[in-house]
Amino acid sequence: MTSRARVERAQVESSLRDLFGEGEQAARQYAGVSAGAAGALGFLAMVFAFLIGRRKGRRRSAIVEIRSR
Repeated sequence: MTSRARVERAQVESSLRDLFGEGEQAARQYAGVSAGAAGALGFLAMVFAFLIGRRKGRRRSAIVEIRSR
């Protein structure tokens, strides 16, 4: 049989703090880059939607010819 050692609350808290601390540092490091990339992707999506809408509008627009007598 193995003997069970008692795990203290402070040990668990320090282990979790170490584990999540690394992730928070990485998230803070790349937060600016992520925001910039999200903004650029949003802008490109809007430009793409605008251009597709213009193309559809040109295809569907009627040509009206007015003749005078």
